[in-house]
Amino acid sequence: MRFMSMSVQLKVPSMVCGACVKTITAAITAHLPTATVSADLEHHLLTVTEATDPQQVKGWIEAAGHEVAVP
Repeated sequence: MRFMSMSVQLKVPSMVCGACVKTITAAITAHLPTATVSADLEHHLLTVTEATDPQQVKGWIEAAGHEVAVP
């Protein structure tokens, strides 16, 4: 039996440096410890594995002080 992990990708315009990634990652993993967070700073894209609800992840990012663009 194979289980596929889910992932969420969001555009975070305010994510511009490594410190931003660290803050966002901490906010997400505080709620979802098994998540893996990958950031593409050039394109302001954030990918979160083990997440299934984009709105929930968006809320965690916004609570950490960052904006999330509406697709």
